[in-house]
Amino acid sequence: MIGFWVFMMCFALLIPVSMICLGRYFTGKAPAKINYVFGYRTSRSMKNEDTWKFAHQYFGRLWHKGGLFLLVVTVLAMLPVYGKSIDFVGGYASVLCILQMVVMMFPIFLTESALKKNFDQEGNRKREI
Repeated sequence: MIGFWVFMMCFALLIPVSMICLGRYFTGKAPAKINYVFGYRTSRSMKNEDTWKFAHQYFGRLWHKGGLFLLVVTVLAMLPVYGKSIDFVGGYASVLCILQMVVMMFPIFLTESALKKNFDQEGNRKREI
């Protein structure tokens, strides 16, 4: 039973750790070339190199911070179910992961909003007045 809790704790930490690592990576640098395989890929972020780099830095910072937040919340949320039944721990961790996915997706909306605020439809930086 304890082994299953440890397994589910590790499972629940996959999303926060992935967000921290990828967020840190994207903050440091965007993938070298705009591509459809790896990176923050939306029509707005893929307009040109400037939008590509801006989106990765912005999204990376949000994911890094969000991942750190989720890491702490996940550990604190899993502690009270230590020693509970396998069914309870499994269901609890599954619900926790679904909630993590909501938090994981939220930076997309913020990044798209920042792109829209800083770039026009063609991907040119907006001039500050």
